[in-house]
Amino acid sequence: MKKIAGLLALMLVLSSVSYAQFRSQLSDRPSVENSLVKANDGLLFGFINPANFSMHQSVSMSYMTLGSQSVSLGMYTNSMTYRISDPLTLSADVSLMNSPYSSLGNQFAKNINGIYLTRAELNYHPSSNFQIDVQFNQNPMYRYYNPYYYYNPWGWYGAPR
Repeated sequence: MKKIAGLLALMLVLSSVSYAQFRSQLSDRPSVENSLVKANDGLLFGFINPANFSMHQSVSMSYMTLGSQSVSLGMYTNSMTYRISDPLTLSADVSLMNSPYSSLGNQFAKNINGIYLTRAELNYHPSSNFQIDVQFNQNPMYRYYNPYYYYNPWGWYGAPR
């Protein structure tokens, strides 16, 4: 008798914690995909609106000769712009520079090859008559074009000629 009472009590407890459903409720269950993936609100990382983001690429190749010295340069630039709000815009240019040929020596190519943030800009234009622009520019070739110093292939810089 104790076994039957214990079994009855166990069945009562299990039936109170178990859930049942009708066959008509089977189609109302969410699929595995819907339970794992949140609804897309159109934002990247929850706060970046892709509609306000634009990106453009450019490739440039140049060859320069200075007397008996010559240099060839290739540059790939990715220009990105994001409109933070209606009057506020953030822009950046990231460039990959490579010198496949240089008579200035291997050290020059090692120094100039790489990835550069060539421009970063914050623009604020609240009206047509008022604007504030904060800009950062970095030209990796500027130190070689600087009129006050010239490049010496032996690695030292001199005063203007």
